[in-house]
Amino acid sequence: MDKKILIGLLSFSLLIIVGGAFVLSNGPTKAVVEKTQGAKLETKETSFDFKEIPYSGGKAEHAYLIKNTGNKDLEIANISTSCMCTIAYFKSEREMSSEFGMKGMTQPSSWKGILKAQEEGKIVIVFDPAFHGPQGVGPISRIVSFETNDPDNPYAEFAFSGTVVK
Repeated sequence: MDKKILIGLLSFSLLIIVGGAFVLSNGPTKAVVEKTQGAKLETKETSFDFKEIPYSGGKAEHAYLIKNTGNKDLEIANISTSCMCTIAYFKSEREMSSEFGMKGMTQPSSWKGILKAQEEGKIVIVFDPAFHGPQGVGPISRIVSFETNDPDNPYAEFAFSGTVVK
Protein backbone atom coordinates (compact mmCIF):
# COMPACT_ATOMS: atom_id res chain seq x y z
CA MET A 1 0.00 0.00 0.00
CA ASP A 2 1.26 3.48 -0.82
CA LYS A 3 2.73 5.34 2.20
CA LYS A 4 0.62 8.44 1.50
CA ILE A 5 -2.62 6.43 1.53
CA LEU A 6 -1.62 4.65 4.75
CA ILE A 7 -0.72 7.93 6.48
CA GLY A 8 -3.97 9.48 5.23
CA LEU A 9 -6.07 6.58 6.56
CA LEU A 10 -4.30 6.66 9.93
CA SER A 11 -4.75 10.44 10.17
CA PHE A 12 -8.43 10.17 9.28
CA SER A 13 -8.96 7.38 11.84
CA LEU A 14 -7.23 9.40 14.54
CA LEU A 15 -9.37 12.44 13.68
CA ILE A 16 -12.57 10.34 13.99
CA ILE A 17 -11.49 8.94 17.38
CA VAL A 18 -10.48 12.33 18.80
CA GLY A 19 -13.61 14.00 17.42
CA GLY A 20 -15.85 11.27 18.85
CA ALA A 21 -14.22 11.58 22.26
CA PHE A 22 -14.71 15.35 22.17
CA VAL A 23 -18.39 15.06 21.26
CA LEU A 24 -19.04 12.45 23.96
CA SER A 25 -17.19 14.42 26.63
CA ASN A 26 -19.38 17.47 25.99
CA GLY A 27 -22.64 15.54 26.46
CA PRO A 28 -25.09 16.09 29.28
CA THR A 29 -23.83 15.50 32.80
CA LYS A 30 -25.75 14.74 35.95
CA ALA A 31 -26.26 17.46 38.52
CA VAL A 32 -23.68 17.72 41.28
CA VAL A 33 -25.29 18.15 44.68
CA GLU A 34 -23.09 19.40 47.52
CA LYS A 35 -24.26 18.82 51.08
CA THR A 36 -25.51 21.94 52.86
CA GLN A 37 -25.91 22.19 56.63
CA GLY A 38 -29.38 23.60 57.25
CA ALA A 39 -31.12 21.91 54.29
CA LYS A 40 -33.57 19.34 55.69
CA LEU A 41 -35.76 16.95 53.68
CA GLU A 42 -38.95 15.78 55.36
CA THR A 43 -41.33 13.21 53.92
CA LYS A 44 -44.38 11.75 55.61
CA GLU A 45 -44.92 8.96 53.08
CA THR A 46 -42.27 6.83 51.38
CA SER A 47 -44.47 4.12 49.88
CA PHE A 48 -47.87 3.94 48.23
CA ASP A 49 -50.13 1.08 47.15
CA PHE A 50 -52.34 1.77 44.14
CA LYS A 51 -54.20 -1.50 44.89
CA GLU A 52 -55.78 -2.43 41.53
CA ILE A 53 -54.66 -0.54 38.42
CA PRO A 54 -56.84 -1.18 35.33
CA TYR A 55 -54.70 -2.15 32.33
CA SER A 56 -56.91 -0.07 30.00
CA GLY A 57 -57.65 2.67 32.53
CA GLY A 58 -54.93 5.10 31.55
CA LYS A 59 -51.93 6.19 33.54
CA ALA A 60 -51.92 6.06 37.33
CA GLU A 61 -50.48 9.05 39.19
CA HIS A 62 -49.45 9.74 42.78
CA ALA A 63 -47.71 12.70 44.42
CA TYR A 64 -45.32 12.28 47.34
CA LEU A 65 -45.26 15.44 49.44
CA ILE A 66 -41.86 16.72 50.51
CA LYS A 67 -40.90 19.68 52.66
CA ASN A 68 -37.73 21.56 53.47
CA THR A 69 -37.93 21.89 57.26
CA GLY A 70 -34.47 23.46 57.38
CA ASN A 71 -33.29 27.05 57.20
CA LYS A 72 -31.26 26.76 53.95
CA ASP A 73 -32.35 25.92 50.39
CA LEU A 74 -32.98 22.22 49.74
CA GLU A 75 -31.79 21.06 46.31
CA ILE A 76 -33.57 18.21 44.51
CA ALA A 77 -31.68 16.58 41.62
CA ASN A 78 -31.02 13.41 39.63
CA ILE A 79 -34.58 12.10 39.76
CA SER A 80 -34.88 8.63 38.23
CA THR A 81 -37.23 5.67 38.09
CA SER A 82 -36.63 1.93 38.24
CA CYS A 83 -38.52 1.11 35.03
CA MET A 84 -39.34 2.72 31.70
CA CYS A 85 -43.06 2.33 32.45
CA THR A 86 -42.73 5.10 35.04
CA ILE A 87 -41.83 8.77 34.82
CA ALA A 88 -41.38 11.24 37.67
CA TYR A 89 -41.10 14.98 38.04
CA PHE A 90 -40.69 17.64 40.73
CA LYS A 91 -43.30 20.32 41.30
CA SER A 92 -43.54 23.28 43.67
CA GLU A 93 -45.43 26.57 43.64
CA ARG A 94 -42.43 28.19 41.94
CA GLU A 95 -41.32 25.58 39.44
CA MET A 96 -41.94 22.30 37.68
CA SER A 97 -39.20 20.08 36.28
CA SER A 98 -39.26 18.16 33.06
CA GLU A 99 -40.11 14.46 33.24
CA PHE A 100 -37.42 11.98 34.26
CA GLY A 101 -37.33 8.29 33.42
CA MET A 102 -35.40 5.13 34.10
CA LYS A 103 -31.84 5.50 35.30
CA GLY A 104 -29.42 4.54 32.55
CA MET A 105 -32.07 4.75 29.83
CA THR A 106 -32.42 8.53 29.70
CA GLN A 107 -29.72 11.15 29.39
CA PRO A 108 -28.33 12.60 32.59
CA SER A 109 -29.68 16.01 33.52
CA SER A 110 -27.96 18.93 35.20
CA TRP A 111 -31.38 20.19 36.41
CA LYS A 112 -31.77 21.09 40.09
CA GLY A 113 -34.99 22.05 41.84
CA ILE A 114 -35.05 24.26 44.92
CA LEU A 115 -37.30 24.23 47.96
CA LYS A 116 -36.74 27.33 50.06
CA ALA A 117 -36.74 27.04 53.86
CA GLN A 118 -40.12 25.71 55.07
CA GLU A 119 -41.39 25.38 51.48
CA GLU A 120 -43.33 22.32 50.31
CA GLY A 121 -43.23 20.54 46.99
CA LYS A 122 -43.91 17.13 45.56
CA ILE A 123 -42.36 14.34 43.58
CA VAL A 124 -45.06 13.17 41.16
CA ILE A 125 -44.90 9.66 39.72
CA VAL A 126 -46.84 8.51 36.66
CA PHE A 127 -47.14 4.78 35.97
CA ASP A 128 -48.31 3.45 32.58
CA PRO A 129 -50.00 0.07 33.19
CA ALA A 130 -50.13 -0.69 29.44
CA PHE A 131 -46.41 -0.07 28.84
CA HIS A 132 -45.42 -3.75 29.08
CA GLY A 133 -48.40 -4.97 27.06
CA PRO A 134 -50.82 -7.71 28.15
CA GLN A 135 -47.99 -9.76 29.68
CA GLY A 136 -47.54 -6.92 32.22
CA VAL A 137 -50.77 -7.81 34.04
CA GLY A 138 -50.14 -8.78 37.66
CA PRO A 139 -48.33 -7.37 40.70
CA ILE A 140 -45.87 -4.50 40.21
CA SER A 141 -43.46 -2.61 42.44
CA ARG A 142 -41.35 0.34 41.35
CA ILE A 143 -39.00 2.88 42.89
CA VAL A 144 -38.41 6.57 42.23
CA SER A 145 -35.19 8.03 43.62
CA PHE A 146 -33.54 11.42 43.83
CA GLU A 147 -30.62 13.20 45.45
CA THR A 148 -30.66 16.15 47.84
CA ASN A 149 -28.14 18.40 49.54
CA ASP A 150 -29.48 17.38 52.98
CA PRO A 151 -26.45 15.85 54.75
CA ASP A 152 -28.76 13.43 56.61
CA ASN A 153 -30.74 12.42 53.50
CA PRO A 154 -28.48 12.71 50.44
CA TYR A 155 -30.43 9.98 48.64
CA ALA A 156 -34.19 9.40 48.91
CA GLU A 157 -36.47 6.74 47.51
CA PHE A 158 -40.21 6.46 47.11
CA ALA A 159 -41.71 3.06 46.40
CA PHE A 160 -45.07 2.19 44.94
CA SER A 161 -46.89 -1.02 44.22
CA GLY A 162 -50.15 -2.33 42.90
CA THR A 163 -51.68 -5.00 40.73
CA VAL A 164 -52.34 -4.36 37.05
CA VAL A 165 -55.70 -5.97 36.21
CA LYS A 166 -57.53 -6.55 32.90
